[in-house]
Amino acid sequence: MKIFISIILILLNFTIIFAQEQIPQTFEGKHHMLSPVEFDGSKNKNFTTTTPPEGFVRNIAEFEPNQGVIIAYPYMFGIPTDFIRQLSEDVKVYLLCSNSMIATLTQNLQNSNVNMQNIEFINSQIDSYWTRDYSPLFIEYSEDRKIGLVDFPYNRPRPNDDDIPSLFGSFFEADVFGMDLTHTGGNYMTDGLGVAASCDLVYTENSDLSYEEITTMVESYLGITNYHLLEDPLDDYIEHIDCWGKFLDIDKILITKVSSTDYRYADFEAMADYWANQTSSYGNKYKVYRTYSPNGQPYTNSLIVNNKVYVPIVSGTGSQYNTDALETYENAMPGYEIIGISHTTWESTDALHCRTHEVPDFEMLRISHFPFVDTVSLRNNYDFTAEIYCLNNSGSITSVSLFLKINNGDFTEYEMTNIQDNIYSISLENFNQNDSICYFIKATDSNLKTENHPYIGHYDPHKFYIKDSQTTDAINVNIEEKYIKAFPNPVKNVLYIIANNLPEDIYQISIFNQQGNILKTFELNISNNQWNKFDLDISDLSSGFYFINATNNKNSYSSKFVKQ
Repeated sequence: MKIFISIILILLNFTIIFAQEQIPQTFEGKHHMLSPVEFDGSKNKNFTTTTPPEGFVRNIAEFEPNQGVIIAYPYMFGIPTDFIRQLSEDVKVYLLCSNSMIATLTQNLQNSNVNMQNIEFINSQIDSYWTRDYSPLFIEYSEDRKIGLVDFPYNRPRPNDDDIPSLFGSFFEADVFGMDLTHTGGNYMTDGLGVAASCDLVYTENSDLSYEEITTMVESYLGITNYHLLEDPLDDYIEHIDCWGKFLDIDKILITKVSSTDYRYADFEAMADYWANQTSSYGNKYKVYRTYSPNGQPYTNSLIVNNKVYVPIVSGTGSQYNTDALETYENAMPGYEIIGISHTTWESTDALHCRTHEVPDFEMLRISHFPFVDTVSLRNNYDFTAEIYCLNNSGSITSVSLFLKINNGDFTEYEMTNIQDNIYSISLENFNQNDSICYFIKATDSNLKTENHPYIGHYDPHKFYIKDSQTTDAINVNIEEKYIKAFPNPVKNVLYIIANNLPEDIYQISIFNQQGNILKTFELNISNNQWNKFDLDISDLSSGFYFINATNNKNSYSSKFVKQ
């Protein structure tokens, strides 16, 4: 009997120990947050500050050519093994794990028909599988167009994870630059041309730094000249931008949409409106696409790998919206292969993008071109110019062509001329008023790599329209439309007002009913002529239909809403 009791106690003690070990992992894995063990602050972060790179620097975007994807195995993959198989068919998979796990993982991956020639095991001690958060940011820098890595203090007390950028620096034999800005990769995205965006968690975690110091730092280390630090519409613990937004291209962005009955509805609509009124690096307004996620479906938490987009989809509750989400990607990214990836552990705050990190092609053939967009005035000729080069001086350019079609015609190929250094150009004429022009640039290098601009080529070319000067001016006025909007609509207690492009001034805000009686007034100081958002307490209004006016000494702008 004593032996039996002893065995029971041993088993019970083992179960308790096992639970103590597993609960933090499950807690982390499900919620992507600090585990109970980590709250005591006993783990210190490893980080070394360095001087920033000298000269030219450009942070590489996710949708640029990639050579591989980083994943980790601390205790599980966090992604389906079949997804690793799919990745291995096209690119390298850099698998972080301890040497002791390689034999077992090799057998498991081989059993899943993974292409082992594209698996690169990297011996490392790791604390979690969120490679997005702690992996390095990749840059192109110096006049030699070298690839470098930018490290930052990871915003979790996980020293093994925090060492990964330095590990990859040694692995790739690349310089690592230490940017002393506490950050996390899931709360960062860039367009590759100097624009980046994050939730304003950056302020919270760097409270000793001013906005000017933060922006100076990201410009020095990453080449970011326009850093959007935004309120988080998700209103969850994570405050990661990839949980609700994603750059799909230079001038395309995906924003989550929630039900109109969701208390966050106005915040998400305001965020979509914000981006629709921002100017992209191409000089046009962003095209905003929406995925409907009424149950927290993590559709924006996707991964772009060359011409494929992997989108996390869900099963069970909310799965009826998967098809619409995939169609949104197809509409936004024609020519890409859109692939849904199902997994039992996807969460609204932790999905596929969080658990992977792309590695850019270190020998990328790059086309730098600022396209004609929207409406262009009628002129005698149009110059199409691009800078084209190979990163790391890995090759030479062998051919460059412009493919262009007018209206509903076919694409015609025109050879572009190397006018100096890496600059290629061609001048075309004989366009007519009201012509619709589509074009893309195609280049080939001595390594037989071929690249297009835009990346997907003829599937989604640059587009512009020829108008005379008077018509163009009228259209430009329309592009810079001045207005106010009211969200949500209908509304219960708090009304959000968006003021876009209103001249700087103090405005009287009046709310009046259908009989013209003014019921409430506010005063708003609009400090610039860009996008502004305000919230108004209307809880004391009775249910009904209302108008709202914003007026200064010269202008009046109006909108309307329904109070529930």
